[in-house]
Amino acid sequence: MPDRRDFLLQASTLAAAASLDAGAEPVKPPAFTPVTPPEWVHEVTRMAFLTPGEVPRAAAAGAQVVHTNLVWPYFPLRRDGGGLSNDDAKKLRALVADCRKHAMRCCLGLPPFPSVVHAKKHPDWLVRASPTAMPREPVENDLGTRLGCNVGPWGDFLIEQCGELIDDYDLDGFSFDGNYHPSLCHCVACAARYNNERGRGIPARANLDDVPYREYLVWLGEKLEEHYAKMQRRIKKANPDAVLMSWTVNAGRYGHFQHSPRAMPTRLNRLFDLPMQEWWLDETNFGASVASAFGVAYLRAVSGDGPCGSEPYLMSRGRPMGTDSFPAHERVTRCLLALTHGSVLAESLGWSGHDPTPDFREVAQRAPYLSRTKSLPWAALLVSEQTRQFHAYQNIPQRFLPPVFGVFRAALEEHLPLTLVNDWDIAASLKRFAVVILPNAAALSDAQAMAIREYVAAGGGLVATGESSLADELGRPRADFALADVFGVSSRGRNEGIATLTWSDHALTQDRRLSELVPKRSVAFRGPMQQVSEPVNAVEAVARMKPESGAPMPAMIVRAFGKGRVVYLATGIDVALWSYAYPYQRRLLTRAIEWAARESPPARVEAPMCVQAGYFIQQMKGKRRLVVHLFNGLNTTANHGDPASEVPLREEIVPIAGIRVRLEGQAPTSFKCEPGARPVEVKRDGNATFVMMPPLLIHQMLIADF
Repeated sequence: MPDRRDFLLQASTLAAAASLDAGAEPVKPPAFTPVTPPEWVHEVTRMAFLTPGEVPRAAAAGAQVVHTNLVWPYFPLRRDGGGLSNDDAKKLRALVADCRKHAMRCCLGLPPFPSVVHAKKHPDWLVRASPTAMPREPVENDLGTRLGCNVGPWGDFLIEQCGELIDDYDLDGFSFDGNYHPSLCHCVACAARYNNERGRGIPARANLDDVPYREYLVWLGEKLEEHYAKMQRRIKKANPDAVLMSWTVNAGRYGHFQHSPRAMPTRLNRLFDLPMQEWWLDETNFGASVASAFGVAYLRAVSGDGPCGSEPYLMSRGRPMGTDSFPAHERVTRCLLALTHGSVLAESLGWSGHDPTPDFREVAQRAPYLSRTKSLPWAALLVSEQTRQFHAYQNIPQRFLPPVFGVFRAALEEHLPLTLVNDWDIAASLKRFAVVILPNAAALSDAQAMAIREYVAAGGGLVATGESSLADELGRPRADFALADVFGVSSRGRNEGIATLTWSDHALTQDRRLSELVPKRSVAFRGPMQQVSEPVNAVEAVARMKPESGAPMPAMIVRAFGKGRVVYLATGIDVALWSYAYPYQRRLLTRAIEWAARESPPARVEAPMCVQAGYFIQQMKGKRRLVVHLFNGLNTTANHGDPASEVPLREEIVPIAGIRVRLEGQAPTSFKCEPGARPVEVKRDGNATFVMMPPLLIHQMLIADF
């Protein structure tokens, strides 16, 4: 039976909500301002996760930053007469001193949970799943009984505690494994604030089918952003160099893309000085596919093209997930793959039988070329969180990931410079790209659609597929594409099945490799098909599809819009390239991107498709440097086992020779191959510079200074 405290708690919630004006105008959220990391963060390339006694081992391996758990949140605050126990205080000071002795930064992994005593004293500070749900009795070994809500007093308490820990123990910062938001909370603070700011009550249940719940989820994300922005102000007031290097979700790991409703907005990553992800390459995370490389590139995107870290997990093969016979070569390979796509190395010392020293050594040799870099702009791929969460949520693996992965795969195998961008980038930074790609990006706001329209009209290139712009930012369906005038066609519905896909002779399809693959320009296609109207200008329908039942209809619209070029693909070529790939799909996507861009990439690798390339610009003392990463993804045991459970466990290297990098425009003044400052052969031909690279083992970089 509920006790008197429970009834008082429930009554306080209802009273708080009732006391507010339900007819009040919604409160506009504060402007979002990304955090500016301290200078030292940009020099971090190697981080270690360990137990406190392993600090000397991490230092010997070459780590620059230590992450470890040691203490739990205390209660009450030090300012109120509380603080850490004498024993915990002694241990924490010893840890920080040990890190300082070895010239390493110390980030404390702080579990974001109230203590049992705290939770019992303030049950109204805990998450409540419904208005009538009563808090469970807090117990030590069940964290689910003491989940604090960041919207209310617990959030402020945690923020102040972090500030006190910086003040008292000279910590460099924090990481949280958790501290996100629940899918629903009816605590006193949430009920009051939502009513005050939105003029209505919190939805009764978490249901993405209901638009009011989607609106609430956006609000909950904004509250979490406000929480972290306030925490950043507090810790940086204590020490301007203090940081949040925290674990993130929905920002790169394949499994996290499936999580719905989301536990944090992707934009929150911009409030971490260096967001980190547990980077799983096991079979459940499609470790043998392009999903792993995509995960790193997307983490880089949501971090604002800034510092981020991926921790390669050394486990696979179902349960138990051990490291038995896990090759050290595979461990190094995974670390260098993370570097290729823009992450720094974060590695645990806790993997049984593994020494991270060789990995840190490899990264240290490349460190001068990893800091203060930005992605080389040419093609931008929108990875729309609005589409994932509010349009494709019922079947994310089938409705959201395939088109995104398909385009990413095409660019990876064709070695195109590709920058992943987010919903909030659309209105801010398109003009620096030659072409923007919308892979079934259904959920676009009116403002985003307008920004894309203006970008193309001014001369930008656009490649869009499927349902792009058929819904608004909350996934509410539109009667037609918001970009119908840009695409040159209107939507007539969607179906899935088999069709004959045929294309005509056009500059886009005039491609030797495509002609060799499909000499008759006609193939059998299986996948999603967006039914669209006929274009006003019939010649714009460069490809057509004839379903098994039904009349032929446009499959690819190729046209001009203003000063720009547009390719709209009604046929899900991007989906097919992920789902059951045929080479023609890659070539059609590539040619669409190249034609729409109008200009060649400023840099492009010429190499076998097992070579992955990462393109970055580094600004150094007023000078510009191009850094091209080359990664050998060849797996000599690929496809030897059950396709459903295979992941790379690479044991050997097959060197790849004959790799060439083509640079357009101004010739750099110097070239070298790192690590090792090895010379390269350079030739100039017209407006292009060709650089012949040494044989590629696992990873190397072309360094070109201008």
